[in-house]
Amino acid sequence: MEKNAHRIPVVNQHYMRSKQQQNMKAMRRRKGLIRRLSVFFIFAFLLVFFLVRMLHVQGEMLNSKKEQLKTTEAKLEQMKNTQSILEEEILKLQDDEYIGKYARQEYFLSDDGEIIFSVPNEEDEKNVD
Repeated sequence: MEKNAHRIPVVNQHYMRSKQQQNMKAMRRRKGLIRRLSVFFIFAFLLVFFLVRMLHVQGEMLNSKKEQLKTTEAKLEQMKNTQSILEEEILKLQDDEYIGKYARQEYFLSDDGEIIFSVPNEEDEKNVD
């Protein structure tokens, strides 16, 4: 009889079972929600990571293109200067007096009655020593 005396009767077993089932369903839903949120945040993190990486790569590419543009513009400016010098030279070469003077100076040609004296350059004197 002592064993029966300590026994507590279960009231509303049906109610207790339904509460346990509700608790189990709530726990399953919570686990499912946590899993879904974890997967969502992983995909969101990966998406943000790839977008930031793409922006970084494009920024580097843009900077390299800007540097390339600067060097190309510098070359263009240098070529424009060279072109203007050459155009001036073309204009000068159309003058017969300039052609004669140029030929005498560069190729040591002389006009009638002229004597040519060769003066050494400073660079030639340094090379001899």
